[in-house]
Amino acid sequence: MSDVDYKEMSGFFKILGNTTRLKIVRELAKGEKCVGDVEDCVHASQANISQHLTILKRQGVVDCRKEKNMRCYYLKRPEFIKGILSLVEDEEHERDIK
Repeated sequence: MSDVDYKEMSGFFKILGNTTRLKIVRELAKGEKCVGDVEDCVHASQANISQHLTILKRQGVVDCRKEKNMRCYYLKRPEFIKGILSLVEDEEHERDIK
């Protein structure tokens, strides 16, 4: 991530200012998941997960595809998002070492 767009990164952090949305994005960084799978990983109600996924979709962070009667979500720009998440995780790791 050499050419960092700080305005875009700042907007992304605002979106992830919510704990549930951060957990959802971290799970989707591992790969596409349907709402029920996200619900199991994040431990929130399906209605709550759906609300947060709608916000993430509206903001351009995730997209979805329909599979029969399910919606499966994935990150729209996985490399960008994984890069930002790795910055946060690197900081957490450094704190744990000290």
